Amino acid sequence: MFLDPEFLPVYESLPEMDVFADVQGARVALSVASGDGKSDGEVNVEDREIVTDGHALGLRVYTPVPRSAAPLPVAVWIHGGGFVLGGPNAEDATCRRLTAELGIAIVAPDYRLAPEHPYPAAFDDCYAALRWVVDEADALGVDVARVALGGHSAGAALVAAVALAARDRQGPHIRYLHLGYPVLDDRLETDSARAVTDPKLFNRQGAAAGWELYLQGSDPGAGYAVPGRAKDLRDLPASYILVDGVDPARDEALEFAARLSAAGNSVELHLVPGVPHMFDVLAPGIRASRRAVAAWTSAFAHGIGAS
Repeated sequence: MFLDPEFLPVYESLPEMDVFADVQGARVALSVASGDGKSDGEVNVEDREIVTDGHALGLRVYTPVPRSAAPLPVAVWIHGGGFVLGGPNAEDATCRRLTAELGIAIVAPDYRLAPEHPYPAAFDDCYAALRWVVDEADALGVDVARVALGGHSAGAALVAAVALAARDRQGPHIRYLHLGYPVLDDRLETDSARAVTDPKLFNRQGAAAGWELYLQGSDPGAGYAVPGRAKDLRDLPASYILVDGVDPARDEALEFAARLSAAGNSVELHLVPGVPHMFDVLAPGIRASRRAVAAWTSAFAHGIGAS
């Protein structure tokens, strides 16, 4: 598939990789490359812990410095990592940037990871984080009318799953969704899923491995395991969907966006040609990354109701 010329030098420097072949090793490598989660002059960071369904769930809370006396918009930001990697530190830079630039609060759940904790563990934790934000809104100083969910890759899949559950369970109310290059369907039957097999990039094999470790025999059509299999997409929050051109998940994300729109939802879709999954992380300085990040950040500010 075509690659953006500005991305080519990055592509040539990438090693062939299979993070799912050594999950523990990949976790160690990711932790070294992650943010530190410390407060600074622009953002206050506080780690909390709650008990949900008998286990401890870590939550990282970001608030701007200085902060408004009025209740803040708040986003529950769900990290990616193929359902098996990552934690709040993995997207510390994104959470910190959004908090400082938009003047919002962000709560990032340290949800349980597969394969040790298959579905529905991660989903349950992310939904519990949303419930906690709304239940503790007064203490947190956040506005329950301006609650958003955001995430990338597997994080975006969990965003979609939590939004479906919140609709079905009559709450909490969610105002806006950001789905960045979401992985939404375990079936991998699309043209892009068949085409993207390059071992230097997130590919069909990686997508299949992530879903297998997450589902581990669960019925993919039941509950909220696989958002792409959901039959009813009506009455969901306004959504922004960012899609990569060279991504096995490209076509399933495009199909999901079309189904959301057909079901009567507000959807903004951006397809960035010539770039792979996580292009903005792999090559933050290229024009495609700068334009995409600026566009979705502006849309997020409007969608969440940030001033």
